[in-house]
Amino acid sequence: MHILPIQLFPLSPGRKIYFMLMVLKSMELRLHIKLKQDNYMNTLITKIRDHYCRDLINRLNDIETGIRVLVNSPSYVHSQETGFNGVNGRKIIFQDLLNNHNFSHIIETGTYLGDTSAYMAMTSGVQVLTCEKNTSLYSLTKMRLKKIKSVDLYNMDSREFLIELSKNHNITQNECFIYLDAHWGKDLPLKEEISIIASCWKKFVMMIDDFKVPDDKGYVHDSYGTLKYIDMARLKTEYNLCAYFPSMPSSEEPTPPTGCVVLAKNGDYAERLRKTNSLRLYEKI
Repeated sequence: MHILPIQLFPLSPGRKIYFMLMVLKSMELRLHIKLKQDNYMNTLITKIRDHYCRDLINRLNDIETGIRVLVNSPSYVHSQETGFNGVNGRKIIFQDLLNNHNFSHIIETGTYLGDTSAYMAMTSGVQVLTCEKNTSLYSLTKMRLKKIKSVDLYNMDSREFLIELSKNHNITQNECFIYLDAHWGKDLPLKEEISIIASCWKKFVMMIDDFKVPDDKGYVHDSYGTLKYIDMARLKTEYNLCAYFPSMPSSEEPTPPTGCVVLAKNGDYAERLRKTNSLRLYEKI
């Protein structure tokens, strides 16, 4: 059988350009779809890893932290470099709050290694009540802070800890500074912590670590650390809370600082925060 060769008709220059553009467009579309698929897969893998492997990662971190502490820092040493994640602006806020309030107790959730607990106790001279849910970290901290008698350490879930303290009227009826930093693992107790404090304490200044600072992207924060996550609009309506953020720009810190927010009840008590130069009221609620 004789097969006739296929006759390819020559393309005009204009058609050649059009054809090449169509090929390039097709390649670009395929690449875009591939990138979207890759981004989707990367995001999915990250979510799966964070959800199912976070506990394992935290356990490995605990082991690494334990070895590092035992070798390099078996006892707390007080200095200006320790406490509040080394954020200078945070320490200025804390000192301003001490100057403007008469705190009877300092309460902390999420002791970790006790650097902030000890720093607050030794800087203020006020008794610090702090809890750590992780048994390994609790044991390490108990060893590190054994010489600091003004820190009372509890191995408890932060919500149970706050509920237990709320039964003591000597604590809830007097001024307290409350520092919330118990936000590790898959279980995030922050919303419940805020509700317990706002409903049980009369006079308090609450500071939340790892929080997004509006209008200053230089402050580092966790995914939960936003006004939207804690539902600030509801907190304002239900508990009459107001929010303050650091007035110091993140660019003035030597290293990228973690952000924070300060919450208190509106009214005469919170008016003192307006006079605190290290804080600025957030009014867009």
